[in-house]
Amino acid sequence: MKKLIAILLCAVMLAGMPAGIALGENRYCPFCGHEYPLEKGFAYCPNCGKELPKQSPAEEQMKSDAVAVGDVVTFGRYEQDNDSSNGKEEVEWVVLAKDGNKALLISKYALDCQQYNSSKVDITWETCNLRSWLNGTFMNAAFSDAEQKQIITSKVTADRNPDYSTDPGKDTTDKVFLLSITEANKYFSTDAERQCIPTAYARAKGCLVNLDNNCWWWLRSPGNGSDNASGVNTNGSILGYGDYVYFDYVAVRPALWINLDS
Repeated sequence: MKKLIAILLCAVMLAGMPAGIALGENRYCPFCGHEYPLEKGFAYCPNCGKELPKQSPAEEQMKSDAVAVGDVVTFGRYEQDNDSSNGKEEVEWVVLAKDGNKALLISKYALDCQQYNSSKVDITWETCNLRSWLNGTFMNAAFSDAEQKQIITSKVTADRNPDYSTDPGKDTTDKVFLLSITEANKYFSTDAERQCIPTAYARAKGCLVNLDNNCWWWLRSPGNGSDNASGVNTNGSILGYGDYVYFDYVAVRPALWINLDS
């Protein structure tokens, strides 16, 4: 009898939902930030009671036919204003490249401040702590399960430093990664385009900035030695010789390939 009642209650609740609800997937209420089941039709936020749109502007803009190189899109949420009491903020991404329904994104702002590796040892992108952090702690903090499914597992090449013969290690497969020197030159035409402002959260974590509030940010390519990693300077120029991998004042701009139509 109890089982029958449970089934009937479930049926009543489902009948009251708009058609097309994808159970088990989540989005956030644009009014109060509450996480709720993804809706295909209209519904009301279970927290604040306000009517929710069929699709959020962020979801509309993430369709492949609506995205162009150079656009800024929102995807995921991460602490940025250094005030955890108001919840995480939507992450803005710059579209660097498109390939059919896939797009390469890099965060518009530097989102965090992390060591490339926790100790001063010979290291490569394949074995560094920052790669593990990006594909574990960061990914789980910034993206829901549904959003993680949209992120493509990509081959990340072990690009050599064009100015030094330092061993770059082996190719990897990652969802989240850093640009290489080659890619930073390919996707940004000028130093000015590479300049990056950190979030308040990244600054609170210790990243250094210049008078214009621009920060250093890591690249995955090795520097002039295996205990150095390359990066981008505050003026947007590429630091091919790099910084020691254990330096803790360099910011992080995650990059990823995403399926726009999933």
